[in-house]
Amino acid sequence: MQYLLGQWHKKNGQLVDARKAFDAALASEPDFVSAAINLAEIDRQEHRIDAARHRLQTLLAEHPGNVDALLLLASIDEASGDRAGETADYRSALGVDSSNVYALNNLACVLAMDNPDEALQLAGRAVGIAPDNAAVQDTLGWIYYRKGMYDSAVDHLKIAVDRDPSPRREFHLAMSYVKSGHPESGKELLQKALKQDPNLATTEQGW
Repeated sequence: MQYLLGQWHKKNGQLVDARKAFDAALASEPDFVSAAINLAEIDRQEHRIDAARHRLQTLLAEHPGNVDALLLLASIDEASGDRAGETADYRSALGVDSSNVYALNNLACVLAMDNPDEALQLAGRAVGIAPDNAAVQDTLGWIYYRKGMYDSAVDHLKIAVDRDPSPRREFHLAMSYVKSGHPESGKELLQKALKQDPNLATTEQGW
C-alpha cells in the first residue's frame, strides 16, 4: 500500500510525500527493488545526483541484471557528462536484454560521433524492433548524417517528423535537406524550426 501511495504522489508531483511512502515501503521490505528505483528517480528530480547514483550502485551490487536501474543510472551519467559511464551502463543493460529499444537507441546516440559504424548497427536493430518509433528513426537519420549519407538521413528523418513532429526533429530534417542538395526545402523547414525554438542552432551540435 505504501508503494502504491508513493506512485500516486510521484505521479502528481508530490515528491516529498512520495519519498516518505517509498521509504516506508523499503523499511518494511528492504529488498523492494522498485521502491529503491523510485527513490533514486526522486533523488534525480531533486538534483541529488550523488545520492541517486549511490542508491543505484548499491542496488546493482545486489541485482546486477536489473535493467531499469541500469537505464536510470545511464541517464544520470548522461546528465553528469560521464559518457564512459553512460556507455558502460547501456552495454550492461543490453547484456541482459539485447532487444531493449531504449538502450539500443541511446547507446547508438552516444556512439554516433566517435563510432558511427557500431552506432549504425545498434540503431538498425532498434528500427527493426520498433520501426514506428520516431526517436529511433531520428537517431538513425543522425547516424547517416554523420556518415555523410544525406539521402538516407532524409528518408529516416522524414519518418521521424511524420510520426512525432517537433522543432528539434524538423531542424534535423532541414539540415539533411540542405546537405542532400535540397536547399529550398531545408531553408523553409529550418526557419519554421528556429521560429519555434531559437536555441536549436546552439543545442544541436554536429548538424
